[in-house]
Amino acid sequence: MEFMSNLGGGAQADRPSLFELIAQDKMREMLEPALRYVIAVYAQRYPRYLIRIVNRYEEFYAVLMFFVERHYLREYGASFAENFYGLKRVRAPRVVKHTKVNIDDESVASSAAAAAAASMSALPGSNKLRERDIRKSLLFLIGLPYVKCKMDEYYEKVSGGEAARLFGDEFTQEEEDLTGQPLTVRTKAMALKLFKKGYPFVNALYQLSILAHYIGYLYNKTPYYSPWLRLIGIEVKRMSAADYREIQQKARNTPTRTSNSLIESVQNNILNLLSGSLDFLKVLLPMSIFFFKFLEWWYQSDYYRKASTAGDSAEVPPPARVKPHPEGLPLPREANICPICLKTITNPTALSSGYVYCYPCAYKEVEDHGRCPVTLMHCRTDDLRKLYNDAGM
Repeated sequence: MEFMSNLGGGAQADRPSLFELIAQDKMREMLEPALRYVIAVYAQRYPRYLIRIVNRYEEFYAVLMFFVERHYLREYGASFAENFYGLKRVRAPRVVKHTKVNIDDESVASSAAAAAAASMSALPGSNKLRERDIRKSLLFLIGLPYVKCKMDEYYEKVSGGEAARLFGDEFTQEEEDLTGQPLTVRTKAMALKLFKKGYPFVNALYQLSILAHYIGYLYNKTPYYSPWLRLIGIEVKRMSAADYREIQQKARNTPTRTSNSLIESVQNNILNLLSGSLDFLKVLLPMSIFFFKFLEWWYQSDYYRKASTAGDSAEVPPPARVKPHPEGLPLPREANICPICLKTITNPTALSSGYVYCYPCAYKEVEDHGRCPVTLMHCRTDDLRKLYNDAGM
């Protein structure tokens, strides 16, 4: 995004609002079900290629996002969602506790002044993410959501799911009598029981810790809006104009990989293509949002209804009539007479040729000769169709 998210000023100019941070979190959470829906739809058309991905979607999504997030953390110092909202990750400054010193001691005073001058003259890029900071960020961006997703699924499985929460113990599995069972079986049963009882409290603490950091960040009591960022010592800041200029300068000064062999040339082209594809995600996401919003507007607008009704109002011409064969049975003068038995048609039945007979006459004729007796067109007993009049007969 362009450098337009900085709406503040002064010392807090680089501090994003809580709403920006929650928005990028929600965006990251919505990517997973959106991609799952797209893959599930195409898996119905191409099950041979996509059914394995649908069955192991959590693992597929984790691996995919690992490469995406790693690319953005290395190139832009932010996750994909954070970079989309014009945010970046920086290492939190270390808080150094100073002991009381005698101000008359000139040597101590001079050393303290030198340290302060050195800290003030630190380079702007000194707080950028290091490789170990990127690994820690990936752990909490990819690993933690994957583990929590699996634990949620397992808890739903062992606890009975929504039915157990709505109707109580009627849908929960009864505990088996483990008297005389081996120690391993009893240990697993005890661990499962503790998990069922304790996981809701652990999940509540998980959500409460996030809520507490939200409130603390909102009232400027902490620089971390997430407990996981506090653990790894990383803050989220707004990108400045200097950051955008640095990214553009880096893109222009990217050295071209030279290769001496065909294999290295192919590898370099593939790496450049993958890197460009990952960078294109920033453009693809808003384009896809605009496209889906356009489809939503189109299907709800009068233009779509007029176009659809115009197609429905067009009359479809009837098929050409099959003429009677010279060697077939002649048609009676009256339309309600069966050409086979020459009596009034009872239980009218039509063949694929379009002519109507009594059901017993038509069935016997088609079963014996396999054709329409008037047109001599090939027919099967499966082609017989019951006809109804206005009275429902």
